[in-house]
Amino acid sequence: MPLEALRDVTLTIRQGEFISIQGPSGAGKSTLLNQLALLDTPTSGDYRINDVDVGTLSEPRRATVRSENFAFIFQSFHLLKGRSVVENVALGLLYRGLDRRRRVKAAQEALAFVGLQHKHLQKVEKLSGGERQRAAIARAVASGAPIIVADEPTGNLDSRSSEQIMELLAQLNRRGATVIVVTHDDHVASYASRHLRVVDGRVEELNRTALHAPKTEPSAMRGRASRLRLPDALSDVWHSLRSRRARSGVLVACIALAVALATTTTGLSATARFQVSDVFDSRRNQLVGLAAATTDVLAAEQALSADSAVRIRDLAGVRDFAVLATHSSVEVASRPSATTTPLQLVGNVSDTLPQSLFTVTCPQPLAVLGEDEVILGSHAAQSLQIGPLLASPVIWLDGRPRAVVGILTDAGLDVGLLDSVIVPESEAVSYSQPQYASVKLRVDPGAAQQVAEQAPVAWIPSAPQSVTVDVPPDPATLRAEVEDSIRTVLYTLTAVAAIAALTLVAALMISTVMERTGEIGLRRAMGARRVHIRFLIAAEATVTGLLGGVAGVYLGMMSILAITIGRGWQPVMDWGSVPLGIAGGVGVSLLGAVFATHRASRIEPAEALHH
Repeated sequence: MPLEALRDVTLTIRQGEFISIQGPSGAGKSTLLNQLALLDTPTSGDYRINDVDVGTLSEPRRATVRSENFAFIFQSFHLLKGRSVVENVALGLLYRGLDRRRRVKAAQEALAFVGLQHKHLQKVEKLSGGERQRAAIARAVASGAPIIVADEPTGNLDSRSSEQIMELLAQLNRRGATVIVVTHDDHVASYASRHLRVVDGRVEELNRTALHAPKTEPSAMRGRASRLRLPDALSDVWHSLRSRRARSGVLVACIALAVALATTTTGLSATARFQVSDVFDSRRNQLVGLAAATTDVLAAEQALSADSAVRIRDLAGVRDFAVLATHSSVEVASRPSATTTPLQLVGNVSDTLPQSLFTVTCPQPLAVLGEDEVILGSHAAQSLQIGPLLASPVIWLDGRPRAVVGILTDAGLDVGLLDSVIVPESEAVSYSQPQYASVKLRVDPGAAQQVAEQAPVAWIPSAPQSVTVDVPPDPATLRAEVEDSIRTVLYTLTAVAAIAALTLVAALMISTVMERTGEIGLRRAMGARRVHIRFLIAAEATVTGLLGGVAGVYLGMMSILAITIGRGWQPVMDWGSVPLGIAGGVGVSLLGAVFATHRASRIEPAEALHH
């Protein structure tokens, strides 16, 4: 069975009356006040203002009529924190379509009426309870509304402040305003000329007095009801954000973090792709290896001939090369009397080892490897405990002394050379015949596949099919796979960050709306339509997203520079990410505000003003 808060109410209020409404808690006083002030809709019956039935009006029309006729004073003041007194008073005219100059002028006049003109620039947090209620009265006065509704206006005040508030309301009544006061205090009610009592949802009229002679002409209302100018709306949004700097800062920081991460990952993706391409082109995809057994006499002769070396050198795309012959192991010792170590013997057909293919540590540039000189692989040198090269170390190959002139520390594709001893091929054949030959080539970027096809014929024309070719994969395909992997990982991280930011922003937006329930109810009571509330929340989200987007793009760019400089990379900036990052910040903020905007627009003033 539905609960009836009010029943069988028949009531006529004339302009200029001063009415008090009393009754026990829960009797229906606030419900009656909400019905009178259009803060709630009746379930049945008729309600007329100036002979117009307002009980069935649409929400926008109700907001207009409410703005035209009513101003509000509440026990909880409902002043906006972080704003000055004059800004709070002028807020009552925001939804009247007046420009800022006229709003401030009216607010200052109203503050002079309540005796607070000297504190018009102070923040409302610094006012006493009585001063806050006087500021709330000034807000009602500034609107010029003909009816002032006061719900327990002295409930939180001491007796002296209560007297001041009631005197102000009495003055407003003498100036022609209709004043309706809900109170528990008989002394407050004594200021009224007409007394109503609500008991169990029924309204009964008590005695009437004639303390004041009411005027029948209402005071002039300023502006047009329920109208909001775009410049004023945007200014209100900015002041609203500034008044809640901590919460706004958290929202901006969340969005900035998400945008910064997205900008950084996008920029690093491009930089990493460039770096992968650069490193790949400069190393692995420029190395080609050839190998062939030397069991066939003709093939062995061609593999180690000077003519073959010339043909390889003349191939298009070849930058450098080395021809090596691998022989049987040879016994090596660091001293004549020391225990020998078997090491792979490699004959160098070329004069020396090209630096573009191998890294050789030597005390001075090595032009030609002499007959009595050797180069040791780094692993072989370590096993023989070879001392510093400046000391001119000597090793014994099968009892023959040979000077160590270099240490091979990087063998490119053939890491087995690090365990070898390298001598001129003319020296190596005095120990044993070659078992197989190999060619190491460095080619131009992108030429590996072409050289790999032509080199076997150029090297061993009589038996190119016997040549084993070690060629890197197609650089375009491999590079694309590596780049796609990097891009996928970075974009996944960006998506996760965006989702996390969206969730956090949505939660913060909803929390903010819940905290501002009283403020939103006040705005609705002063004439704001649902669309005005939606615009307020959405515009705040847009500004927050814009600030977060700009900050995020800046942080992202700085992060890219810091990381690339620290790694010694060439930074690749995608300037298209700047507008995209800013737009992304706005988008994340607006998406996060969707539910909050809807929730805010559904707040009913009757419930919110008691929040």
